[in-house]
Amino acid sequence: MSVFAATKIAKNIVCRQCLNMEEMVTAQRGITDPVTNEEVEEKEILCARCGKKIEPFKPF
Repeated sequence: MSVFAATKIAKNIVCRQCLNMEEMVTAQRGITDPVTNEEVEEKEILCARCGKKIEPFKPF
């Protein structure tokens, strides 16, 4: 499983919570450009869909 905080979809950055199933699978396969946890920690990035600050992804 790929570890990413968000992904770039059509030039927009979208958080994991806002991705639909097809977008999530595409992101996990590495087809879309990921936004890494390091990028999210370095600068404040807002989700283009929900408008919330994207937090680093922490797997269970």
